[in-house]
Amino acid sequence: MKYTVMIDMAAIDIVATLIDENKNQKVMHFPYEGMAFPTDPVTADNIVNTLVDALAAMRVDLPGEYDEIVEVRFATGIANGWMALDENFTPLTDVVSGGDNRAAKYVDALMINGIGGQLQRKTGLPMTTTEPLVLTLWMKNERPEAYNNAAHFMGVLEYVTYRLFGLNIVDEALAARTGYYNVAHKTWDVQALAVTGLTAEQLPEIVADTEIKVPLLPEVMTKTGLSADTIFYLR
Repeated sequence: MKYTVMIDMAAIDIVATLIDENKNQKVMHFPYEGMAFPTDPVTADNIVNTLVDALAAMRVDLPGEYDEIVEVRFATGIANGWMALDENFTPLTDVVSGGDNRAAKYVDALMINGIGGQLQRKTGLPMTTTEPLVLTLWMKNERPEAYNNAAHFMGVLEYVTYRLFGLNIVDEALAARTGYYNVAHKTWDVQALAVTGLTAEQLPEIVADTEIKVPLLPEVMTKTGLSADTIFYLR
């Protein structure tokens, strides 16, 4: 039997749905260590480690000797969170979601001076307190040490992709939700970068295809027990 796994990185746990060829489903929850409430801080490494453990547990849980997981797809959930990382891709911050409205004043300022409206027209989406561009402004002003030492900025799913495959990429749909994406030009927007002081090199490479074209890193493949032929999709 062949199986598909749907992964939702939620606020306090990973929700994994195992789907067989007959569309039968089994839902499993894998809590992040130390997370009791959605408001508790969660680290990117905690998410990745929990994800690897979840994939390994689902692989072991398959009922038949010749059953296999052939496809893994990600939902968004906490993947909307944003973080700063150093040159070695080590996170300098916890995952910042902005769900507590900590960055509200930056949305207000951008909308009042007209820049927010200009950026909204280029991204095609309303500016919110959970938007990575806004969260970058919050980091710049209120977590300056992390901002100044950051070589990379990315969301949770991009970090997961880097840790599992060694790729620093983001698909167009997720890029469009960052506030940095120019829909017309399909690239990082120069004005958006200037507003936050970032360069395009600090953001992931934008890709059109959601299918990841390389196998899992060897150490991840060993831990999860998944085949090199397992197909992963960013969403």
